[in-house]
Amino acid sequence: MPFSVKLTTTLAPTWISRRDFKSLRKKLPLNLSDWRDPGDTPECEAIWESLDPVLRKHGLEQWTHTENQFLDSPQRSYPLASGFAYVTPSRGVNRGLGAAEELTWFQYINPILRIARTADGHDVAIRVIIVNQDGHEQLKFLKRIAAGPLSLLSSNHTLPMLRVFHYEDITFGIFPRTAGCMEEAFGSWPRNSVGDVLDMVLQALEGLAFIHDLGIAHRDADKSNFLLHWYPESLRTMTVAISRPRVYLIDFEVAVDFPPECPVQARVSVGPPSGGTITITDKWGRPLPPEVESGRPYNPFKLDVWQLGYGFITFRSTIPAIDKILAELVLDDPVARPTSSEALAKLSNVVNSMPPEALLLKPVKLKVEPAGHSTQISTAPNGA
Repeated sequence: MPFSVKLTTTLAPTWISRRDFKSLRKKLPLNLSDWRDPGDTPECEAIWESLDPVLRKHGLEQWTHTENQFLDSPQRSYPLASGFAYVTPSRGVNRGLGAAEELTWFQYINPILRIARTADGHDVAIRVIIVNQDGHEQLKFLKRIAAGPLSLLSSNHTLPMLRVFHYEDITFGIFPRTAGCMEEAFGSWPRNSVGDVLDMVLQALEGLAFIHDLGIAHRDADKSNFLLHWYPESLRTMTVAISRPRVYLIDFEVAVDFPPECPVQARVSVGPPSGGTITITDKWGRPLPPEVESGRPYNPFKLDVWQLGYGFITFRSTIPAIDKILAELVLDDPVARPTSSEALAKLSNVVNSMPPEALLLKPVKLKVEPAGHSTQISTAPNGA
């Protein structure tokens, strides 16, 4: 009688032979790059459909693919509250933009990430971290700062890694599913005030300062890699938010670290960031400051500051002292550019010196016109 594995969870039982369980590996990508870009949507879905027995073995029920890159929760049901995903009372629970109903669907960017529900009803993000020889550095970073004692420090804004599991030569990380992303902090549908946005920027700087103190440079500190509990949307109620959403830093694929004994002047990188699914032959898809494009060694910590600042280059608070500090984050000269700790101290001093009501303003969105390595900015009609 052939040996079988019974996948015993509270999910629907699945039976699969031991041989078939191991042979699933042949249907999966051989490296992280192929996993990130396997082809069209049907090919993306075929990967995760093949993985279903593996996920169920670990008590995870995949969300259902509906169309294009959209996923629905099981039976479009709501998750249990996890402490990581909320909506404001003004948006409510039922249908409508920003309502809790939106927590029952998800749009993925690439198939390296999947949403699933645990056996006890919580929604989590499954992230492919290692495939074969790719991704070991990222797991090293995540084990160091997204799990263990350092993950308990309030100044650490790295999204916690709840656990990992393995299948053959593949390692998956399990993370909380959050409700928002700083990419939509302003200029999009959420009606966040200047104060709401500045609170997010301050937390992002605190998160960068934390990893920088550990000798870690992220090198992809784009605002899309900062997640949120929720959007405060103080402009909807025209009252200062009582609760503030926490900001979380994700995706350490191209991060680098330097040991404490490494001299400061030796803590440099050369060329566009690479690692994980991004190889040195790939074209880096995000804007880069002049020092990176020069081909000479550069300070990767100052790159993080520039990347965060560039994400808010179209944001204006209309408060000169604040806008001046934000402009310093994207100075072409990395020597003149502040460190994350310096920027955090300067910005927090100004923001904290003002009554919260003074920041209950609508942000101004500017039009950006790149001119060489520098960025020329001209005022355009107000965004959100």
